[in-house]
Amino acid sequence: MEHNNQRMYGQLGVGLFILAAGVALMLDKFDILNTGPVWHYWPLIVIAIGLGRLMDAQFAWEYRKAFWLLFIGSWLFVSELHIFGLRYYNSWPILLIGVGIGMLWKSAYPSHDRILKDHCHGN
Repeated sequence: MEHNNQRMYGQLGVGLFILAAGVALMLDKFDILNTGPVWHYWPLIVIAIGLGRLMDAQFAWEYRKAFWLLFIGSWLFVSELHIFGLRYYNSWPILLIGVGIGMLWKSAYPSHDRILKDHCHGN
């Protein structure tokens, strides 16, 4: 029962964030609101979706998908804001690293057995 409440709150939080972002961007398109440089933070939407999926994950493959979204969102964020001088054109090898890590993870934990969250979180 507690897991269902966590899932509901995770989905609610991510849903509200995405809704607010969509409304702000639509108001910007109608020249009602000026989002200005805030739009550079759009990869946070991908990160928020990844966090929501991570909170809902029960199986190894769900964790892998959630971490992949977090990885992609982080890469987009770093590239969009040019953190450490990285841009899309010079940071793409990071994606290869992520794909490699994902393949290693999948080979280490190939089953789709349920992962006990209590065990993972030390409860």
